[in-house]
Amino acid sequence: MPATQGGVDGGSDANLRATWSDAGALVLSDGRRLVPEGIALPSRLASDAALPRAAERAVQTALQSCFVRPGAGRMDRHGRLSAAGGLACPARHDLAEEDLAEEDLATALLRAGAGYAQPAAREGGCLAQRLAAETEARSARRGIWAEPSAVAPAADEEAMAIRAGLFTVAEGRVLAAGGTRERIFLNFGSSWRQDFTAMMAREDFATIMGDSLEPATLRGTRVRVRGVVRAEGGPAMMLQRPGEIALPAGAQAGTKRAKRGGE
Repeated sequence: MPATQGGVDGGSDANLRATWSDAGALVLSDGRRLVPEGIALPSRLASDAALPRAAERAVQTALQSCFVRPGAGRMDRHGRLSAAGGLACPARHDLAEEDLAEEDLATALLRAGAGYAQPAAREGGCLAQRLAAETEARSARRGIWAEPSAVAPAADEEAMAIRAGLFTVAEGRVLAAGGTRERIFLNFGSSWRQDFTAMMAREDFATIMGDSLEPATLRGTRVRVRGVVRAEGGPAMMLQRPGEIALPAGAQAGTKRAKRGGE
């Protein structure tokens, strides 16, 4: 797990209270705004207003009577601290405040259903734990997962287009898989110029999906992707890290290997 001790980039080892902000961040009691690494919190810009309302309730539940300990991070262009953090809850333990064990902040928020697991450049071994916490919340229909709009239908061009600029989790069946020398394309509709497309740099495909899988084997497979939707003719998402694409439970990719260059 990432360390939460202070550093030159704005971190602090102080115990701070935190409250919800509808700008996709937490407001700390020292006045700073914190964007926790490892989780994307729905904001007031969400495609469905029910999502930030549900996220707010989940955050309040997770942070009640707890202290947030932000780690070293960086300031984003909005003046917010982007950093990992720890969560310590005195009211839930028979321990002195200084002896409290910390839980990863993003993991605690994900377990409460406050947002989406967001693979980060500096994972520090947290990704599997955070994805498991998200799955637990989704199975229990906590927080945002009680809302049908929490997962976008990848085959619905309009539903994906209105999420442009937003971190999104989408599911759908891959209708076509192909590529160029530089990129792999997974298409979820019949018109690749308009429908939603997930893309990967060809050199990243093996890192993300594994050496034994070829793009063509994903045709007809139901997959789940996560990332920021952008407009490239139609709505699109660039996948760059492990965890940004997965097969939902029970789904299987084709077993027949395709010849390279023939996707």
